[in-house]
Amino acid sequence: MHVWHYELNTPMGLMRAAFDGRGRLRELALEDFDPRKTSPLAPREQREAKRYLDRQLEAYLAGTLRTFTVPLDPQGTPSQIRIWDAVRMIPFGQTRTSTELAAGLRLDEELVVMGCAANPIVLLIPVHRVILPGEGPLPKALRDVRSE
Repeated sequence: MHVWHYELNTPMGLMRAAFDGRGRLRELALEDFDPRKTSPLAPREQREAKRYLDRQLEAYLAGTLRTFTVPLDPQGTPSQIRIWDAVRMIPFGQTRTSTELAAGLRLDEELVVMGCAANPIVLLIPVHRVILPGEGPLPKALRDVRSE
């Protein structure tokens, strides 16, 4: 299956998004532009999916959107998928500790921490709502972005 990659210019900086052939978001990462990862003109459906993501990110970062409705298709192990699904259930404005998530999922906390670190879709799978051991409610990577 072909994956289409796009560069996004957001208030948080450059991001890279990857959509599958059905327009589902597979990856969203904070990273610099890499022309080798940007696809040529995609079919209309993928361009519409990218515009939809643009609008939702803009609204979320402006504070007018609390829940994303972009279709997601993150790639990971069955345990990672369970962790990411649980993280997506944390309401806007709330946090959970990795200990709480681990207990609810009946997984080792270390596995939850590693699952959060492996998150392929920043913001939309809001691992920034998970308080990791030794961290505050905002993980270091996002604290660095906010301080710039």
